[in-house]
Amino acid sequence: MKIVFFTFYYPPDLCAGSFRAISLAKELSKKIGRNDELHIITTHPNRYIEFREKAKDFELISNVRIHRIKVPSHRSSMISQIPSFAVYAFLAFIKCKKIRPNLIIGTSSRLMTGVLAGISAYKMNCKYFIDLRDIFSETISELLSRKVRFLGRVSEAIFNLLEKRLLEGASGVNVVSEGFYNYFRIKGINTSNWTFFPNGVDREFIDTKFDDDKPKSNSLKVIMYAGNIGSGQGLEKVLPSVAKKLEGIYHFLVIGGGGASYKLVNAIRNKNVKNIEILPPVSREKLIKYYQEASILFLHLNDISAFKRVLPSKIFEYSVIGKPIVAGLSGYSAKFMNDNVPHAALFNPGDASGFLNAIKEAENLIIKNKDISVFVEEYSRQKIMDAMAKHILSNT
Repeated sequence: MKIVFFTFYYPPDLCAGSFRAISLAKELSKKIGRNDELHIITTHPNRYIEFREKAKDFELISNVRIHRIKVPSHRSSMISQIPSFAVYAFLAFIKCKKIRPNLIIGTSSRLMTGVLAGISAYKMNCKYFIDLRDIFSETISELLSRKVRFLGRVSEAIFNLLEKRLLEGASGVNVVSEGFYNYFRIKGINTSNWTFFPNGVDREFIDTKFDDDKPKSNSLKVIMYAGNIGSGQGLEKVLPSVAKKLEGIYHFLVIGGGGASYKLVNAIRNKNVKNIEILPPVSREKLIKYYQEASILFLHLNDISAFKRVLPSKIFEYSVIGKPIVAGLSGYSAKFMNDNVPHAALFNPGDASGFLNAIKEAENLIIKNKDISVFVEEYSRQKIMDAMAKHILSNT
């Protein structure tokens, strides 16, 4: 059997999609035969301009073959990523055609990797499985509508059609958030056979004893954000104004990069904020050290209706570190946090006053090791991907 797995991001790239992809690939590799082949068709690291590790064009690891395609550099914006994906899709299709797979898997947050999987499967007369990590049609249409309403409506119509054809033709569909189901049911898509295998907690965070390392007593307490700085996060809406009010009390550390970094930088300059430090993306080993020095972990999603359905992967990472969490969330992700993470203080996205109150609440939260152990047991990434790999191989 030959399996082709399309994923635009793959380690050493740093992002939620790459970590999920390698975890699934490892579990698939364990379950296929020695003579079977798993082909990962991905890109050379390109997620962040600030973090570009070198990787080989081709790697053979047991029964896994990793094919990396060089794509044009981009700034993480929608427009700048179009040429990058076009190059990837064209060359990935050619590689896939030479392999002649029996099964194609596509993991996709911005839809088009999934479309690539669907078109390739159609051309090669094989089944395909979609791992859906975001609702692209709703997200892009709302973002565009805020600029030009007509563009938003046109894009929604186009991407709705693509999503419907892609998902109805798949032999299996998985979603990373249960909040996705209702959206697609309203669109008339049958989701009764879909699965829910979310993101999870990776081994690096389970094995690290974070509570043994406390912030230095002679330094300011640290509120830390780690992750993408894009329009989806909207950090510029709450972080500078709140940081300004907490000068001399808290130091705010932001580690990451993305297409909206300039908005955050401009807001910091305009408000003359002195206690926000922005660092480029770092490896997970270095990130863990920063987590150990943090007092509070911060998470925020922009006030967009599409984000009421998502379940950010960062939640799983933050939840086992043993530090209070302050999160600007709504909808399904807020419910998930309330149900599963007692050491989190929530506020409405974009609400700076709510952010301040949540920080005060977080200072008094009690963190219980038992709660973290229960969360790890339920949401271990390896456990989740093991079950997902079994499902893919037995049902497609």
